[in-house]
Amino acid sequence: MTTADLKQFNPQVVRDGTLQRIEGGAVRCLTCSHRCLIHEGQQGICGTRVNIGASVKTLVYGNVSSISNNPIEKKPFFHFAPNSMALTVGSWGCNASCPFCQNFDITKQKPTPELTRFVTPEQFITMAKTRGSQGISISFSEAATLMLEWNLEVFNLAKDEGLYNTIVTNGYMTQDALDMMIDAGLDAANVDVKGCEPQVRKICGISLQPVQNNIIHIIERGIHVELTTLVVPKLSDSMDCLGSLAKWILDNAGSKTPWHLNKYHPSYEYNEPATSLELLTSARNMAKNKGLEFVYIGNVGRRGLEDTRCPKCGNLCFERQWLSSRNVGTDADGKCIKCGYDLGIRMIID
Repeated sequence: MTTADLKQFNPQVVRDGTLQRIEGGAVRCLTCSHRCLIHEGQQGICGTRVNIGASVKTLVYGNVSSISNNPIEKKPFFHFAPNSMALTVGSWGCNASCPFCQNFDITKQKPTPELTRFVTPEQFITMAKTRGSQGISISFSEAATLMLEWNLEVFNLAKDEGLYNTIVTNGYMTQDALDMMIDAGLDAANVDVKGCEPQVRKICGISLQPVQNNIIHIIERGIHVELTTLVVPKLSDSMDCLGSLAKWILDNAGSKTPWHLNKYHPSYEYNEPATSLELLTSARNMAKNKGLEFVYIGNVGRRGLEDTRCPKCGNLCFERQWLSSRNVGTDADGKCIKCGYDLGIRMIID
């Protein structure tokens, strides 16, 4: 890409990258854990950052691929702000290379001048208020990381307006980028734990360790976290892998951390058969036997698989199916109304 190519973009979506460092004749992007060393005119792995004039430029500042007002349960968040709505936004590109991506139409598409749709942080927050959202979510693509500069401004504005801030992410940002979002007002993160090594690196092009390190850091910073694993054949569908993930979650994130085990369906370039309900049920039972208290089965839609029951007394506290969520036994403090057990649910709407 040349300076002339860059000028074809709406100048409003082109900004200097916040986290970068000059190294010799190139610039290292410090936004995600790839830490790409980008030479003049070249783009990083994600396709959203380019070195022009010895400076990393982002091509996705407010460059929106999709906006929709979604139930927070869609992210999925089951223990944060249940029954609320989050205005959700995504952009283009991704720093992972998953061949089964469910949002491949935007993640596999690098930003181009023709696809540019610019939304200011102020416009986005106004949309959220107009549509009756209680919060916002950066999701769909890996926009949580790649739209860092825009996200920081959005988070600050959202806080000023009494809105919550959430991200849905593969967790592959640098800790510096993560801390900047937390300091700007991040409230909750759903992190995708894709599977176990070496399959994660081989199939998805990212490493598991930085993701795990970030999960621990998010918790240490006091941010609500939920974890999601799409149970994909040849990546995360072995009980050995799922068992090791369950143990890691228990030991490092805690027994109350919600874990969403989601059914995979063939998508993009991946044609392996869909995950069986039998495997998902076995994995959930295994994880609960290891000590995880809240394990949910998603992308199935069968009654009972996404309900929250009190681990102490068995009381039904939240009843869910697809995007429908009903509080049937949880008080305003996120505790079981029958026995008082703390479910770790941050309530906003009773």
